[in-house]
Amino acid sequence: MGTAVQTLDLPGGAQASAQLLPALQGLLRDAGLTWSDLDAIAFGSGPGAFTGLRTACSVTQGLALGADCPVIVLDTLMAVAEDARQQAPQGCVPGDVVWVLQDARMEELYVGAFTWDGTDWQVAQAAQLWPLTEPVARWGQDARATAGLHLCGNALQAYPDRFASLWPLGATVLGEATAAPRAGALAALAQRAWARGDTVDVALALPRYVRDKVAQTTAERRAIAQAPRHIDRLMTEADIPAVLAMEQAACVHPVHAWTDDNYRSSLRSGYWMRVRCEADSGRIVAVCVAMDGVDEIHLLNIAVAREHQGQGIARALLGLLYARCRDRQASLLWLEVRPSNERACALYIREGFVEVGRRKGYYPAPDGREDALVMRRNIDLGGATRAVD
Repeated sequence: MGTAVQTLDLPGGAQASAQLLPALQGLLRDAGLTWSDLDAIAFGSGPGAFTGLRTACSVTQGLALGADCPVIVLDTLMAVAEDARQQAPQGCVPGDVVWVLQDARMEELYVGAFTWDGTDWQVAQAAQLWPLTEPVARWGQDARATAGLHLCGNALQAYPDRFASLWPLGATVLGEATAAPRAGALAALAQRAWARGDTVDVALALPRYVRDKVAQTTAERRAIAQAPRHIDRLMTEADIPAVLAMEQAACVHPVHAWTDDNYRSSLRSGYWMRVRCEADSGRIVAVCVAMDGVDEIHLLNIAVAREHQGQGIARALLGLLYARCRDRQASLLWLEVRPSNERACALYIREGFVEVGRRKGYYPAPDGREDALVMRRNIDLGGATRAVD
């Protein structure tokens, strides 16, 4: 049996959300299908324009819930690379690394790199936000670094003068400068993901944001000021061994702690990840991981070194997370917690979280599985946050 692919590309802009559902209905009708025939729904999760990502995610979640099917979450930058490869398949051979440069406005770029293995893409550089001057600063000073460099993405067309110095050094454009996350590229990525079984529950179908604020909010500055012996910073891959050791020592049982793979996959996904370190020694004493959603944020993990517990560090990290909710206009903060973690449960209740459900057998436990309490806190997007250290 052959595979038929039907695609439709719509222009973006203010009317895109109004046109999307009728266009999808028409595409299904032309293919002789109904919503009940769908096995999965795929969408480009970003990075990209904030409103566009929210629209794509919200529509995907609604349709997947109605069709009772899983979701395939795709990397939008990878879709740009795939579109460029489809335009020039002979220009991309196994082992080639393709850098995607997408215009992020505000003199910035969304950047990612992907290696073509002959049948699929592998992530070589997870999505990052670069200043517009970074590509030339990084590659324009050394012909050895630029020779064989494959680039694609709409930034090449938006700022042609900014990249002109790279072409004499050996950099090339894969496909055309107009490469974009078009429907054909998304469909190809979705087919490969489906073949791998790479689907998620609709609740995990969330946008991927990489742009963060440069300046700290008042709440963030106050949280840091209340703990002058510590500094807060982004977590990196190099921090994983220290974070694992800290968390495993802090947990009642090692199985309660996050794994190396949990942290690495969260870093690859671009989640909000912070560590709190001793200012004098740099030793990591706490970690916090959260995932941005549409109008909400999910606290995935928070751990404090055993010898530093009871000092308000968890509350300080929650304060930073509340500030991020307001920054993202996220009115809800969600989390799951073990019922056996009485100390954490008590903290969350004091902080205004309420229990709204229970996930059966959600966590691994020494004697099998343990339920998770699902808790939620409403965030006042206009007022001050009370829960800072």
